Amino acid sequence: MRTPFRLSLLIFFLTILFSCSARLDEAPVYEQEKVLMGTVFKIKAASRDIPEEKVEAAFTNAFQRIASLESQLSEWIAESPVSLAARQAGLAPVPVTLDLANVTELGLAISDSTGGVFDPTFLPLGRLWDIKHRKSPPPPDSIAAALKLVDYRAVRLERKKMTLYLEKKGMKIGFGGIAKGYAAREAGRILERAGIDDYIINAGGDLFVHGRKNGGEWSSGIQDPDRKDAPPLIRFNIRRECGIATSGGYENFFIWNGRRYHHIIDLSTGQPASGMKSATVFAHDPAKADAYATAFFILGPELSRARTMRDTTLAYILIDSTGRIHRSPNLSAFIEE
Repeated sequence: MRTPFRLSLLIFFLTILFSCSARLDEAPVYEQEKVLMGTVFKIKAASRDIPEEKVEAAFTNAFQRIASLESQLSEWIAESPVSLAARQAGLAPVPVTLDLANVTELGLAISDSTGGVFDPTFLPLGRLWDIKHRKSPPPPDSIAAALKLVDYRAVRLERKKMTLYLEKKGMKIGFGGIAKGYAAREAGRILERAGIDDYIINAGGDLFVHGRKNGGEWSSGIQDPDRKDAPPLIRFNIRRECGIATSGGYENFFIWNGRRYHHIIDLSTGQPASGMKSATVFAHDPAKADAYATAFFILGPELSRARTMRDTTLAYILIDSTGRIHRSPNLSAFIEE
């Protein structure tokens, strides 16, 4: 998602670092936010023993790391390796950075484990639907043409040569479904190297939670998909370090002929996925949480449950189209409601 320049600039200049504490015996909680990767990144950290100027320097370095990743991973930046790979699709490999290689490798592994339900080559179809500006669905022949360009198996990443090649002309690769989680994890590492172990990084609503807040657990919640301004439908304390990401069809959509068309596309049909209202995923790795939130929204409860039985580093809370709430059996390893 792109943010209007004026809004980005305004938020950038309003960015501040401040501390607040409910009691004198509590550690100060520092917060800062900036617009990066087309969304608002917020960092909140509790730290008693580190001077404020050192916390501020760590925050600055963390945001610089996110900005560096944006320059590598954004398909909206013409000079990025991702954009170059799209221009050279079907022609020649392009050089990649270590970060781009890492994100590509993880994205392809998740594509393989979900049978292509998550696919970083989704971009041609995503741009065709362009939910924010459309008022009616794309023609079937346009959807069919775009689907021919979506195939993670046609991506060639050469680690030894550090190159990336998209085999089909017209292919594009995008990391909107995984980059924020990867960036949050990398920013967290910057904080930890500065001695800050207790923090939350909010990447446009997706979280990476580490450590504790004044000896207690960080807390969060899940929005009611049917009532945007209502209190959280589910509240919980976070028991361990993890990423938390939610995908839902209740924010980005249009209505046509009485039907809602949202932005989460089922690649088996080329149409918005049906059967779910929201999918919240908890994972040891926030990049995996980011990607699997999309995948589990499409897969639904039964297939998602089977996936978490095989990979216990993942857990979920799913809300289906009837409003029924589904929880993975291992959910208590991550949160306490």
